[in-house]
Amino acid sequence: MDNRIAIEVRGVKKSFGPLQVLKGIDLTVKNGEVAALLGPSGSGKTTLLRCLNFLEKADGGTMRIGDDAADLRNISRRRILSMRRKTAMVFQNYDLFLNKTVLENVTEGLVTARRVPREEALARAEKVLEQVGLRDKLDARPCQLSGGQQQRAGIARALAVNPEVILFDEPTSALDPEKVKGILDLIRAVAESGVTMIIVTHEMEFAWEVAGKIIFMDNGEIVEEGDPKQVFGSPRQERTRAFLSRFTGTKPPEYFI
Repeated sequence: MDNRIAIEVRGVKKSFGPLQVLKGIDLTVKNGEVAALLGPSGSGKTTLLRCLNFLEKADGGTMRIGDDAADLRNISRRRILSMRRKTAMVFQNYDLFLNKTVLENVTEGLVTARRVPREEALARAEKVLEQVGLRDKLDARPCQLSGGQQQRAGIARALAVNPEVILFDEPTSALDPEKVKGILDLIRAVAESGVTMIIVTHEMEFAWEVAGKIIFMDNGEIVEEGDPKQVFGSPRQERTRAFLSRFTGTKPPEYFI
């Protein structure tokens, strides 16, 4: 990890009708950093990711990805498309095209959205599908895959576009328990390759082991952030302590040293 900023947001707000879901989020993630976004359901974690990927349009705030910065209230469609290409999202429910093969799911965005020549797109797709353990499933359709295999395809699709930041929205929440470890191990391996990540997760031990930064959200705000030893071992805020107590209460104090 270096000290250059991969993604930075300031004052990001989002409301749905009278409900204010994000209340002015400030967040910075450096190149190569893995940030785990924790918090109770309804705290705004997924909405924040969707704003970062422009699946939702923020009501206000600014965002910078690398050297590209924009005012989110007044951003044009062209700028949205330009900045969206710098990120990739892995969804909790896979979000694959059901009528396309695994190979086609990975190449589709490369060819249609990013104008990558088809031969190059195929080569990239085959490389990342081998990386995620799906080299023998190129011609399979999503209905022929397990949940874990579908999520591997989703991760391959994200890797293929070579994004500056990958956003993971609870990537194991839809999986059977026996499939969770394999996906977490895969994400861990991708993280070790130096890819910048923001991961919404309820897997506390995974967050502790993989993330360089822990961010705890509640009620549309960032309540606390810091390195794993600080946030897990000696959280400053009572709300953080209450949320983490089920996890930290099962570990001896020396675990967090």
